[in-house]
Amino acid sequence: MSSSHPQPEDKAAVRCAIGGFTVHLDSDLKQVLQDFAALYPPAPGGPRSQRIIQIDVRRSGRSRLGRRLYRVYADGEEVGGCRAANGVFPLVEWGINLRIIATASEYLQLHAASLSFEGNGFIFAGDSGCGKSTLAAALLTRRWRYLCDEFALLDRDTLLLQPFPKALCIKAGSYQAVRRMGLSFARRRDYVKAFKGRVGYISANDAVAEPAPVRFVVFPTYGHGAPACIRPMSRARAALELRRCCFNRHEFADQAIPLIAATVEGAACFSLTVGDPEETAKLLESLSPQMATAPDEQYVRAPRCADRRKPSDRRPSRREVLRVGAKLAYVAPVIVTLSAHEAFAAGSNPSDVCSTGVHTGGLCQTDTDCCSRRCSLGVCASNQ
Repeated sequence: MSSSHPQPEDKAAVRCAIGGFTVHLDSDLKQVLQDFAALYPPAPGGPRSQRIIQIDVRRSGRSRLGRRLYRVYADGEEVGGCRAANGVFPLVEWGINLRIIATASEYLQLHAASLSFEGNGFIFAGDSGCGKSTLAAALLTRRWRYLCDEFALLDRDTLLLQPFPKALCIKAGSYQAVRRMGLSFARRRDYVKAFKGRVGYISANDAVAEPAPVRFVVFPTYGHGAPACIRPMSRARAALELRRCCFNRHEFADQAIPLIAATVEGAACFSLTVGDPEETAKLLESLSPQMATAPDEQYVRAPRCADRRKPSDRRPSRREVLRVGAKLAYVAPVIVTLSAHEAFAAGSNPSDVCSTGVHTGGLCQTDTDCCSRRCSLGVCASNQ
């Protein structure tokens, strides 16, 4: 829903470049401008050949405790409601993501981290909490190059991964591991992000990659205390998983599946248990580029796992138990009153947040990271 907002006379602004986009940020909150300028390079001067995303941060009264509240607008559309100062910057970042989802229709957009190693493009796809960002941070301490933390943007004509170097968003649970890698957070500041808690941001401007062909598709999961482990996956299964992770498949209609199939046809596909960062990086670096053109059966026969336990044999961590419990507690008071269709939707997305970036009338496909539009128990509302 678009909303109008006041334009104060004393507003301040910065213009920064992210990939092929220029983000023009106006803010009534000075620290947001400073943080944004610390994470991204200034936009080049001269003619504006890049597309512009306009982000505005405006004051919106005070809370009952007297704290100043703010609203964030992306190209005039409100993102996420009122937030205190320490929750504004994550909304700015998600406002940019929403505009990419809504406007960058020349790309097939996958919910994944994307990096390259020696010119070979890697897609690390999965839901929130699977360890994509921490893994990307670990790889950047080696010879890897960075494309994006939130998106794998595939050019629909060339199927090359395109750089969109957003700052890496790291959850508080990974702070210690990231600091051990020698990485530091921008301005030593952290923020509060809805459904994620405290997060910090790391700039990757010094390691931005050129467009790269997809040679490996990897589905990581975090294995608490487990050794790094990689298992081959069939291309057919990988294509189905990538379809589930696709933000804008509704825009491509019948072309989405053929594009995804063409992408995995030239790639080797794996599931990955993320263990020690250095051990995991070495395991990924040992993959041979020749696997990308080999038939499935030629590398599926040689799994690279020392630990052959079934997933059901592993005891869930305390964090995983608490996360599932919190989601169940959220939907339990109403789940008994729902139809079967609504119950499935609520279970798929207990956060009640639309994940597609648009109102489709269908079920939300992923969790809360995708956008901040409200739904009705996991079912996207109709267009308004």
